[in-house]
Amino acid sequence: MSRITHPLGKVVQIGMADTTLIRVRETALAYAEAVRQTQRFFDRVEDTEDPAVLAEYATLVEREKEAREDRLDALEAAGLEVPSIDESDPDS
Repeated sequence: MSRITHPLGKVVQIGMADTTLIRVRETALAYAEAVRQTQRFFDRVEDTEDPAVLAEYATLVEREKEAREDRLDALEAAGLEVPSIDESDPDS
């Protein structure tokens, strides 16, 4: 069991399942934010051939990839895996 401090200041004991679900929520939130950052990037981009734009896009893509991998790892740890949906490669 782990202990966390509730936002209202109360210390709460949480079990393994709670910890797993918290990780699922946190990684889903991080993935959604990474996607939103990429979306906001495209809202302001005007020149897709600018090397600085390409470098920033590469960074955003890497962040999305890392966040996606973290999210899928958390889902797998929670037993929430659907291979036919979660796998992007149809041959795997």
